Amino acid sequence: MILTYKYKLSVRKNQYEKLEQILEEQRQLYNAALQERIDCYKKTGKSISYYDQCKSLTEWRASDTDASNTPIRMQRWTIKQVDLAFAGFFRRQKIKGVKAGFPRFRGYGRYKSFGFNEFVGITFNDARLHFKGMPKGLKVHLHRELPKNCDIKSCTIKRDTKGWSVYLQIDIRCRHKRLSNRSTGIDVGINHLATLSNGEYISNIKIAKHAKRKLRIKQRALSRCKKNSKRRQKIRCKVSQFHLKIKNTRRTYLHQVSKKIISNYDLIAVEKLNIKGLSQSRLAYSVHDASWGILNQMLCYKASKAGAQCIEVDPKYTSQDCSECGYRVIKSLCERIHNCPSCGLVLDRDVNAARNILHRAVCSPESINAVQWNKRRIRNDPSNLASD
Repeated sequence: MILTYKYKLSVRKNQYEKLEQILEEQRQLYNAALQERIDCYKKTGKSISYYDQCKSLTEWRASDTDASNTPIRMQRWTIKQVDLAFAGFFRRQKIKGVKAGFPRFRGYGRYKSFGFNEFVGITFNDARLHFKGMPKGLKVHLHRELPKNCDIKSCTIKRDTKGWSVYLQIDIRCRHKRLSNRSTGIDVGINHLATLSNGEYISNIKIAKHAKRKLRIKQRALSRCKKNSKRRQKIRCKVSQFHLKIKNTRRTYLHQVSKKIISNYDLIAVEKLNIKGLSQSRLAYSVHDASWGILNQMLCYKASKAGAQCIEVDPKYTSQDCSECGYRVIKSLCERIHNCPSCGLVLDRDVNAARNILHRAVCSPESINAVQWNKRRIRNDPSNLASD
């Protein structure tokens, strides 16, 4: 299992200049590789591959001494980013109704990272990263220890509004699967971030909504600044830092929530939601603020790491079907109470949905309970009753 560990870098003044120089060289290499692919297609009608560009890179390094002073694994990482950009472009072209978005050239402010596609040509000893071209190595602030006997696969060095950080991709072993003695279903929402099948609610902090007023004031100050002025650069940096603070606060809370759930339960059932479709509705701002997709992603990888099991189920009719008898009660979004006319169950809508999610994850087609459940659901379906 591959996990990414993020650490801050304690960078000296001369190292800042060197990092900026390396970043600029990799930006120019990215644009050159992109231009090479465009020219090749215009002249021959064929696309050039990643391996062909790696061969051209080897020839260029043999003739240019400045290029040979940079680690070749770093340059290959940059070329790989161009290859991934084209792969995403061709993938989006096959989807109807989706704008493909041709890969663009990167300006100075739109290229912020470089890395090593393999952990070769770089070493990590005594909390320092050493690679060719960096004097005395980069000091890493290890706020938490790396797993023992871990294998570092690759790394990425990135610049943000608060400095430089390193992202280490590490291969770790997963624990043996635990027995599913404790299970729960999770229904995500806006009023409550998550509702568990046992009736427990996890609050939604709505960090972006609460920070909306302060962000509006900072953006208003930015709009009043003259273009290309020093004051505009300072205010823009403050706005970026505030956005980063909102993001970090949200992710910290989601980490705490997901860790608590994984610690308390062995089997977690979640909905496989269409986040992209929901983000285009009138609830787009609240959906982005809640970050359901990030929560599900955290639950999946933390469950694999801890030996638990996370199952995604079809979200269709989880709020409409009765969790007790399977009767389908059609409700609008404003109705928050589930009232079943068949069995008389009165329950919170989200708790009812969480129970249905758990049922779909636990019940398998081979089990007797699942067969009986499907029969009851079909028998009590209002459409079937109307046809009779």
